[in-house]
Amino acid sequence: MADENWRLIVDENSYADFSVSVSPAIEKAVVKGEAPPTVYLNIFDVDSITIGVNEDPEQALDLEFCAQNGISFRRRPNGGGPVYAGAGSAFLVFFLPTSHAEVPDTTTEAFPKVLTAFAETLAERYGFPAEYRPLNDVQVEGRKLVPTSLKIENGVMTFRIVINVKPIDTELAGKIMPMPPEKVKDKVLKDMTSRFTCLEREAGKPIDTPELEAMVREATAHAFGEETLVKGAVIDAEHGYADEFRAEYESDDWLYAKSEKTRFAGLLQQGDTIGLGRAKAMGGLIWATLVLRDGKVLKAIINGDWHPRPLDSVSWLEDDLTGCSADVDSLRNCASDFLARDDVEFAGVTADDLAAAMEIALGAQSPVAL
Repeated sequence: MADENWRLIVDENSYADFSVSVSPAIEKAVVKGEAPPTVYLNIFDVDSITIGVNEDPEQALDLEFCAQNGISFRRRPNGGGPVYAGAGSAFLVFFLPTSHAEVPDTTTEAFPKVLTAFAETLAERYGFPAEYRPLNDVQVEGRKLVPTSLKIENGVMTFRIVINVKPIDTELAGKIMPMPPEKVKDKVLKDMTSRFTCLEREAGKPIDTPELEAMVREATAHAFGEETLVKGAVIDAEHGYADEFRAEYESDDWLYAKSEKTRFAGLLQQGDTIGLGRAKAMGGLIWATLVLRDGKVLKAIINGDWHPRPLDSVSWLEDDLTGCSADVDSLRNCASDFLARDDVEFAGVTADDLAAAMEIALGAQSPVAL
């Protein structure tokens, strides 16, 4: 089906549910050749939140605030950081085979290509100065307009763009997702209210679904040269996949898979020490948790909101760190050797970035509480 016309689906789902059901279902169908290359415009019908696949909700969110206010959240099977998406805003997701001549097959190429084209489309269509900001933002005079995430695996690029069409409740979002100071150290605008904007504000007019569809068609043509998008719908196979993914990704086992309580269960002993370090790379925020025993790394958790390729490669790094001597040079060398692999890409993240987070973790060691 790769040679067929690209499919455009316009639909309504919550951001969180779409992320853990519809999105992986469409991706699977495109990978298996059961569906054509797909451009999906999803309008959010309620407010919701997700965190990235390599994040721990206990680190990224204020879980006590969420519980007290009945706020639900999901851990999505894609990279990036916490995202609060409000009703009336939208998701533009490209599910495209990398066999297409204009579809990138690396993260380093995909972000600038797609987001530059998207920013230029907004600037030309609405007359405001949208621009690509490396690694994965589109901004307007320093204000973030869209958060994005990217996955390139199994011959398909899944590029997810949240379009903040409507104003979001930044005070509420800031309480749900406390902003680590390292996250904004390189930003001119530091607080959430000033750092984020929305399409209607910048365009100076209401934006409805037909207008979003017209913009999506224009952006797709600009980025990939595809001017013929055929209106379609989710097929039966994709509905079945969505149900399967929803059951898996709504479980606590999945939600807390990168948490200390999951990774360290039954592992720690008297005399072990544990420390957490956090550092900002161009590609995103890095959280490093190291458990030490007898001068070596017993277990490492490397979390963060950058975009590794493949997604599983973060667990490969954690495995490589196991048994490493607990000194900065050894940890940096381990990370450097890992990043030199041909089958790994941590766009915007270097061995020095990883070592910076791990060095802080080494200096923050304290006895484990059993």
